[in-house]
Amino acid sequence: MRASVLLSGALLGASVLFDMSLAAAQPCTDLPAERRVSDQRSGCLALVPIGPRNLQSRTLIVMLHGDRGGELEQRHVDSWRRVGQSLAGEDRTVLFMIRPGYRSPAGSSSGYANPQDDDYTTGNIARVAGALAVLRRELQPRRLLLVGHSGGAATAALVLGQHPDAADAALLLGCPCDVPPWRMHRSAQRGQPYRPWSASLNPLTFVSGIPTGTPVLAATGARDDNTLPIFAQRWIQAAAARGVSARFEEVADHDHQDILRWPELPARVQALIDALPR
Repeated sequence: MRASVLLSGALLGASVLFDMSLAAAQPCTDLPAERRVSDQRSGCLALVPIGPRNLQSRTLIVMLHGDRGGELEQRHVDSWRRVGQSLAGEDRTVLFMIRPGYRSPAGSSSGYANPQDDDYTTGNIARVAGALAVLRRELQPRRLLLVGHSGGAATAALVLGQHPDAADAALLLGCPCDVPPWRMHRSAQRGQPYRPWSASLNPLTFVSGIPTGTPVLAATGARDDNTLPIFAQRWIQAAAARGVSARFEEVADHDHQDILRWPELPARVQALIDALPR
């Protein structure tokens, strides 16, 4: 009994310390200029540069994380830093973007992140697109590629459909690209009644806004029991039917989380870059 109390106390203490560290996370307005970008909606988004910004880079890669109830831990930032390092190159600038409303040890972004993750909203998508437009203007790359995972992939897909000038290509990893059936699946998986997300947009609804020829690859792990491959496949099929250069790949022996460690990820990014006009 005493051991249980001590353990509970230790866990509570760790939780409080973590909450305090997040509460103390710097707002993006307080971050250095290279670690923030205006979202053109009276706010800003926090950035984690992977290496120095290169004003001569032809390619800008912006990475978007998945859903975490509005909070990222250091391990999540470190994981994306490793992904970014695998994608870095002499002719590239790579940035990890903290999604709207998220708090993290790297900084906190403006906007609202729902603790229940129902936040693929018009406003949040506009904030991301606004930030991408500012980065285009400041860094002047010839091409901008989005790399998103899970909720970040859904965000990237919505940016492509709602703000067609914001990005030139995208890699969508484990994308819940058809939100209503995905939420039904997750509810059934957890043995809970289905409660639809009322605030979030559905990427599948906006494929008609993506410019013809835009290169997009959606890749989902064959062992992903969260965002099943079918949810990205439907989006890819709808996008390809409208002339988008969209392709789906099922990744053997990977699940929802470890797809970020997919060895072929750098090669797939390079293929998307190669598919863009030079």
